[in-house]
Amino acid sequence: MSLRKVETKSDKLELPPVSNASSGRRIALLLISLAGLVISLMSGFQESIPFLKPLCASACKDTVEIHFLHMPIWLLGALFYSATAIFALFRRNMLAWIVGAAAGVEVVLILVLIQLKAPCVFCMANAAIVVLLIAATFRKELFWQEATLALLFFVGFFFWIPFENDLLRATQRAEAHATGADGGGIAAMVGGEVITNQRLDVLLGSKLLEMRREIYRMEMEKLDQVILQMVLDKEAKQQGKTLDNLLEQIAPAAGSATVEDSEVDKYIEDNHERLQAYQGSMPELRDRIKSFLQQQKRSEVIQNYAHALELKYGVRIMVPVPNPPKVKVDTRGCPTLGPSDAPVTVVEFSDYQCPACRSTHEVVKQVRAIYGDKVQWIYKEYPLKIHKDAFKAAEASHCAEDQGKFWQYQESLFTMPDLSPDNLINAAVALGMSRENFSQCLQDSKYKALVEKNTRDAVEAGIDRTPTFMVNGTVFVGGPSLDVFKALIDDEMRKAQPQAQTAGKAQ
Repeated sequence: MSLRKVETKSDKLELPPVSNASSGRRIALLLISLAGLVISLMSGFQESIPFLKPLCASACKDTVEIHFLHMPIWLLGALFYSATAIFALFRRNMLAWIVGAAAGVEVVLILVLIQLKAPCVFCMANAAIVVLLIAATFRKELFWQEATLALLFFVGFFFWIPFENDLLRATQRAEAHATGADGGGIAAMVGGEVITNQRLDVLLGSKLLEMRREIYRMEMEKLDQVILQMVLDKEAKQQGKTLDNLLEQIAPAAGSATVEDSEVDKYIEDNHERLQAYQGSMPELRDRIKSFLQQQKRSEVIQNYAHALELKYGVRIMVPVPNPPKVKVDTRGCPTLGPSDAPVTVVEFSDYQCPACRSTHEVVKQVRAIYGDKVQWIYKEYPLKIHKDAFKAAEASHCAEDQGKFWQYQESLFTMPDLSPDNLINAAVALGMSRENFSQCLQDSKYKALVEKNTRDAVEAGIDRTPTFMVNGTVFVGGPSLDVFKALIDDEMRKAQPQAQTAGKAQ
């Protein structure tokens, strides 16, 4: 009996041979995927890594904040590139479908980038990676299927992402940040440090405000003329008249306006210096002034008539009134006088060794006495480097605060000719404070960190000199006179009255 030879299959899994070209493509896909993963992670953490911040504009932050199904878009990208890396190793034939879907999503993100109107380095790098993946996985026979898939993902993301993320608000925020309309627009960067437009406004202070107010005056003067002309043209058209006929109806010839001799006398008195150069006779001058005043009165009648028509023709003025910059600073733990619900809060930045601060302190005392509980007064020391004893004096003031004597001790500091450590201690003892506790506090530099923080707060707010005062957040550099101080506070109180009345009605 002959034995028949039986062939059996091997128990080992036999893999098809891999060509060098296929292996090279797999490695290329893996490297591209890893590059995309790194870019996604960098975009997610760019705010936390100092050397990445200068690489990106304000749009990076807005782009990174975009979510899909409550997942940050950068994390979605990281997961996508992790998946492509895995598929590149084990299921390369599936990559074309995944990349096709990603292409549709990437087009949506590019549109978002355009809408934000600022370049995002990571977004552009990510787009380049997706293009490389498309090129590396392209299969001619699957082109139309992949294009359809890309279109489906494009439509889905195009409608869902704005719905979930409110991109319109992000766009407005980006535009406001770029133009400085939010007060925090970036004027310059030094390394990773930012110089904001707000800081420039504070540094330029009253000079910048005066220039802006002059520009505002010129704009409003010209705008008033344009509006007057347009309103009168519309009214004349509605009445079926020519403009000249309407003006004659509103204000007859200038000669009919009455001008008293007393008005001419007052004009001559008010303009005495300017009129000295006049070469003619006095009667002739008076006649010319009378004609001028008659024409002026006619113009006033026309202007009043036109202004009365503004509501009828829907006139709205959108030119913003220039105001001093508003600044916020951290005042927690600062010495304070007055109630927290006072209508006006004054934050004083001062230096105990600064001559201007010392002279202004007399005005400050008068202001506090006049307004009492109507004003909350907060003190933040700002010892300048040019005053060698100011920093230690600021520390000493907080040591006095430990013993409940801050404001009394402050009086001593502003009048003390020599702020040496011995004098600081002796002044504290003279006010009834414990020498031992005060000396130990000063020796241990207990409040060094607090004084450093208050100094940083001043610098970050754009304040570069002392004294500086913030009245309800509005910065005023230098030492205002008593009258100026009162005008500032009274103005803020008037602004606060309508708010208080509204709050009362609500209750």
